Amino acid sequence: MEVEMHEGVPVEGGRAHELLLAVVAYLRAEGRVDLSFRQIAAGVGTSHRMLAYYFGTREHLLGLVMLRLSAEYIANFDGRRPTTRVETIQGTWTMFRDPNNRLQTQLLFALANAAAEQPDLHIPALTSDLDNFAAALTHFGIQEGLAPARAAREGRLIVATLLGLYLDDFVSGRTSQADESYEALIDWVARSSRDV
Repeated sequence: MEVEMHEGVPVEGGRAHELLLAVVAYLRAEGRVDLSFRQIAAGVGTSHRMLAYYFGTREHLLGLVMLRLSAEYIANFDGRRPTTRVETIQGTWTMFRDPNNRLQTQLLFALANAAAEQPDLHIPALTSDLDNFAAALTHFGIQEGLAPARAAREGRLIVATLLGLYLDDFVSGRTSQADESYEALIDWVARSSRDV
């Protein structure tokens, strides 16, 4: 029997992977994520039972869609990867603010809302995305001379701050205020690295 998933992520070439790609294309065409499992299944020409078989829950499926979109976005950097915390923050802020990235924004907020409404809900893709972001910031912080514990604390603080700024910008529409706070974050991180 063919292996469909590896660590909760569809293996390329399998039926689950094909379904995930179809869901990504469907959600892009719809331009929204506020759809039920049944609506998504109908949109990709399968049953909600088949989606449940491969992905378990709607939230798990949407989390995998978000990971897929993140991977596609990162691939657009043509191998240019950040090498510092400041570059990592700048790349993330650019991704957040990119109007072509609106579907990913919707996914982030939909999954955060689901997690807030259902405290026992586990969304591995969302958790791993945030953990990977914090781990990258921690890694760069250590390279910049911070002690590992401090680098880890600051990494999590940066993740939370960026998410808060993004939410503030998205909800309030006060882009200039969010931009000013973002610049203050960049200044703080640069000083933190210099003051080691």
